[in-house]
Amino acid sequence: MGNGRSNAKLTLDEDWLICEVRRLTWLPLDDLHQILKPMFPKLSRSALHRLLQYYGISKKPKELREKPTRSKFKSYEIGYLHIDITDFWLDKKKWSLFVSIDRETKFVYSEIFANKTMENAQLFLKNVYKFYPYKIHTILTDNGLQFSYKALKQELKPNKIHPFDEICNDNNTEHRLTKFAHPWTNGQVEKMNHIIKSATLKLFHYETIDDYSKHLAKFLNYYNFEKKLKSLKFKSPYDKILARYQEKPDLFLGNPSYYCVGLNN
Repeated sequence: MGNGRSNAKLTLDEDWLICEVRRLTWLPLDDLHQILKPMFPKLSRSALHRLLQYYGISKKPKELREKPTRSKFKSYEIGYLHIDITDFWLDKKKWSLFVSIDRETKFVYSEIFANKTMENAQLFLKNVYKFYPYKIHTILTDNGLQFSYKALKQELKPNKIHPFDEICNDNNTEHRLTKFAHPWTNGQVEKMNHIIKSATLKLFHYETIDDYSKHLAKFLNYYNFEKKLKSLKFKSPYDKILARYQEKPDLFLGNPSYYCVGLNN
């Protein structure tokens, strides 16, 4: 009998599942289609759009669409990283996800730590330098104690350089901080945090942190090497890196054509 939609090829249960994913994530149509494609191989982008229109959820609710006006990001050479930490709960324990994303290539690196300590921030930064195949000239973080002493009261600030800054200096990298009470100035990585959680923790259940780590690695490899991003004119972050290497090879530490490093490797 069908479910009332013209040319419907999905069952009511499948419709319900797609609608639930839509309401949980409110991802753009292209991103939503990419996530659902493995579960529904025959679901085309146009069919998905018709389905969302039929159930009245093709557009975000007004309260989710309204955002404060933000100025456009200034363009920089590759090697400008946004770094942030986001927390999540799994297996009755709070974990910290450290995330970095390049402003120009959108290339992402992430690691899971049991705590967001200063020592873990240093370890993460060292791994960041090993991960990216090009020179890192600027890093932007918030004012958390993991990254800077700036948020401490004057009488509590130690008379020494922050360990995070020491690593930056050793690699000829400028460490910038966001303005207090202006979290949107680090919006690139904030958005990436949301994308990661929407594609993993909000959609799937994980028994252990090891299960989540493995799935996160697969998602990030897909995002970095296969996902076509509208902001990159429908190229993947890796495609952008290869194109930039052809234009300016002196920005790179080596030929990225042989780059095949995975998460935490």
